Amino acid sequence: MNNLQTSSIGHILLVDDEPAYQRLGSSFLRNLGHRVSVAGDVEEALQAFAQDRPQLVLLDLAMPPSMDPEAGLSLIPHFSSAVVVVLSGHGDRDLALRAVEQGVWDFLTKPIDPDMLRFVVTRAMHKARLDEELRELRAANQAQGNAEMGLVGQTACMLQLRAMVQRVAATSVNVIVLGPTGTGKELVARALHQGSRRSGGPFAVIHCGALSAELLESELFGHLKGSFTGAYRDQPGLVETAHGGTLFLDEVGEMPAPMQVKLLRFLQEGSFMPVGGRELKKADVRLVAATHRDLEAMVREGSFREDLYYRLKGMVLRTPSLAERQDDVPLLAARFLRGVASHARLTPEALSWLAAHEWPGNVRQLRATVESAGALIMPDSELVDVDLLKFASGESMSLPETCTASAPVSVEAGVLDEAIAELETRMIRDAMEQAGNNQSETARRLGISRAGLIKKLARLGLKT
Repeated sequence: MNNLQTSSIGHILLVDDEPAYQRLGSSFLRNLGHRVSVAGDVEEALQAFAQDRPQLVLLDLAMPPSMDPEAGLSLIPHFSSAVVVVLSGHGDRDLALRAVEQGVWDFLTKPIDPDMLRFVVTRAMHKARLDEELRELRAANQAQGNAEMGLVGQTACMLQLRAMVQRVAATSVNVIVLGPTGTGKELVARALHQGSRRSGGPFAVIHCGALSAELLESELFGHLKGSFTGAYRDQPGLVETAHGGTLFLDEVGEMPAPMQVKLLRFLQEGSFMPVGGRELKKADVRLVAATHRDLEAMVREGSFREDLYYRLKGMVLRTPSLAERQDDVPLLAARFLRGVASHARLTPEALSWLAAHEWPGNVRQLRATVESAGALIMPDSELVDVDLLKFASGESMSLPETCTASAPVSVEAGVLDEAIAELETRMIRDAMEQAGNNQSETARRLGISRAGLIKKLARLGLKT
């Protein structure tokens, strides 16, 4: 027996109403080495399949009591986890096409040649094995993704952070996430949400430093029609839309003082009033706040309310800088490259350059560099080398000696600024199109904050 046949031995369910065919068919299949179950009608077939999930179903479509092929067709969706091969005395083309549309892998017309049946069964069982391996791989990948919670890394500080996130996520306390810019504080917030009992609820995000106090109040608590110029309709705020879920306050250290008072009132009472409203509303949200600033120092100097700080500070988590987890750089870089160019890989020299490079912008800067390099790969290449990374990061590439010396170039005033603005505009428009005009996703693709994106849109005169 060859390797294909050996790997294809398994459990088969034979569904046929003729006792003689059941005996002959099951005997033939057992002689091939398979374990065989038999069913003679719809009810028996469903019961046998549910009790001991077979890998292959050999199905006669004409089932009692009606003996109408429709009875067999109706069974096919119930066998979706197995490979289904139809053995039918009805050989018309339309019936075969309908069976294939339902998910049937092959369609054989009775009487069936034994050699053909042996061949089809062997191939079908091999396919069942491959399908099972694929499901196992997907489950393993899903389990790994759940274990990582989006927080990639194997250094001690990342293992500790993931362990803390898992413990804190199960609680209901508010959380402050501290860490340098670009270290994944929003990823921590999302992981806290996904690991909590609120994971089925919404996850809302707002950048506290990107808006004035008035606009921030409206974004958080909503407003009523006519409450200010441009308020043409009632608009619920993020606190209300995040009810039952998590609200992420990004860069909470930038929150204007008037809004600190109103946020504190909401945290104390669990109620809020929309702009222009006269009735209090209730909302149940978990707050996760993040900042790169030293909130305790801000409390001491009086720029951040002490009572608000302690209301937010149920637990404190810290995201490490990339310099503290340098050994994770190759792992992160490979993950980022795979996201934009699945066929590409980094050369050993490129990995060494990434590991030795300083990343003041942390993971965000690393991601932007690697993804830009991946986007620049030539169609006939699969390697990302040091020169490509240097170009993507804005450093000068190593050039041949003949290219290093050149005569001074006369440049008209303003040409460089115009070229940079044109490049920025094109990159932003491309990113907006790829992100479906979602500003948060666009900012992520460009490796900048959402507030930074809004400022660039305004400066370049692009529509928000």
